[in-house]
Amino acid sequence: MLAFAAVQLLLAVRALRPALRAEAGQRIDRWLAFADQFLGAPVSLALAFGAFDVLFPLLVLLGPVLTWQLVRSFQSGRKPKPV
Repeated sequence: MLAFAAVQLLLAVRALRPALRAEAGQRIDRWLAFADQFLGAPVSLALAFGAFDVLFPLLVLLGPVLTWQLVRSFQSGRKPKPV
């Protein structure tokens, strides 16, 4: 789990640059991708150390990010794609 948390932090750092440079139409998706990785790392650490009292507040923060990513993916699937 510690290695998984380290990988998530590296992925969060990689996702930060595109989030900062995103244009108006892609901004939300890029920031959600960053937030997913950034908040996922402490969740992995909490699981690794058995800190279940910290896990619930982290999941409360991560839940809306994952839900909003799901909503955005459904919305993008319904739009007609340009030719």
